Amino acid sequence: MSGSPAIGRLFRLHLLHGLVLDGWVTADGQAVAIETPEWIVTAPSLEDLVRGYGGGRVEWPPPTEHHPAPPAQQGDTR
Repeated sequence: MSGSPAIGRLFRLHLLHGLVLDGWVTADGQAVAIETPEWIVTAPSLEDLVRGYGGGRVEWPPPTEHHPAPPAQQGDTR
């Protein structure tokens, strides 16, 4: 699971009965969870989403590490 600025900050919602849903929070704070490919749930906030499912635990992925570009390859100097 890695964050993507195009959709927002990713999370994994662990519901009390064991189901785990992937989702994201948009820039304006709306929460989106994917139950199935055909069923997507939205809420005004992540807190509202968790409350709507009767509780759960949110897992955030670790921050994406930005690695510098590798140094340019040097040609044969002979």
